Amino acid sequence: DTLASSASTLTLRDDAWSRKVLELAGRSLTVESLLDFYRCLGTTAMPHYDPLRHTTNDVVRAAIVPASRGRSGGVAYTALLEAPCEETRPSCLVTHDWRNLFVHLVAAVVADALGMQEYNDVASMLIRGRADALARRLKENAKMDMRYWICAFCVNQHSSICGGFGGPPGEEGSAEYERWDANRRDSVTGDLHRCCPCAEPKLLNDSPEHTELNKFDDVMALLFVEVPDFRQLVAVDREFNLFTRLWCVAELVQAYFSGIPQNVCLHVSSALDVDAGDTLLYNKLADLTVTNCRATRPEDKEAILAKIPDTAEFDAQLQNMIFCERGLFGKKLVGFDIPRTAALIARRVKALPVEKEASGATPTGRRAPWRTAWQHMTSRLSMESAGEP
Repeated sequence: DTLASSASTLTLRDDAWSRKVLELAGRSLTVESLLDFYRCLGTTAMPHYDPLRHTTNDVVRAAIVPASRGRSGGVAYTALLEAPCEETRPSCLVTHDWRNLFVHLVAAVVADALGMQEYNDVASMLIRGRADALARRLKENAKMDMRYWICAFCVNQHSSICGGFGGPPGEEGSAEYERWDANRRDSVTGDLHRCCPCAEPKLLNDSPEHTELNKFDDVMALLFVEVPDFRQLVAVDREFNLFTRLWCVAELVQAYFSGIPQNVCLHVSSALDVDAGDTLLYNKLADLTVTNCRATRPEDKEAILAKIPDTAEFDAQLQNMIFCERGLFGKKLVGFDIPRTAALIARRVKALPVEKEASGATPTGRRAPWRTAWQHMTSRLSMESAGEP
């Protein structure tokens, strides 16, 4: 009901914010268009493209930005394909990390369209130049026209990042500085990416009504209400660094507690195999906290954290989203030190204010959506750790 009300309000309002949300929600690209773009890399676009080393960030800087630049300004890449309208609204929003290999992003989308849960085989085919074979499979399964919302293509990079890299987010040598510096440079040559000379006005955090960088939650809410079977694809990188990126975590929690169906596509499912005996990944997920998540631009982190009234409560929600039975990895991670998971989340819940614990209410007065799920999960985990089905 809340999502429906929010979407209805956006549709009826006629202010700059709502118009921009409606515009963003109308952008998308088909799987066919994504494959066409990928085929151009290394030839007519970004001639030095290396699928084994170049990231999504590299491709945005060296291929998407130049292709979408006009005489004076620039547009979102999707504007080169077709004008946004209700017919071009996506059925799936993709959450991904820009430092992941671009070929893995493309592979995750293609794998998702084909109903696959991992993208390693698709990525191998793309790297070996077999995009045409994948296109045939997609066509045979009538999936070429599936529409996806991918920020790299659907956000106008010319109204935000194309002209520079922003100031360093921390001291030289810090993790934030190293990532910022890596994002400035081509992953293969090490050279600084060329800055775009376009005159498109830059609309960032100081223009909250007009910028395209702060409306993903409203876009998701609108699409979920108005697009049948709308869902989220979580394209997880090999190192699972997606879960350390603040924008990604915010999108994941927003989708989970809004009831938006989520599909996780992994590089290989064996990364979560308990028999592998490697608990580093488990520990990485179990110890997540939103305050330690990172954003490339410090002002983005400030803006996102400002929307979270209680970080302890958010962290409990985050753990629930990952580990509970209907969570992202709830069924896949069974066997990874289950008692520790329950204890960890229990500590986080008990750390919440006493009055919230008594009422089960969030700061907005609504009952916390994760509380019942958490109680169910810890009960289930206790039974599993005792050997019960």
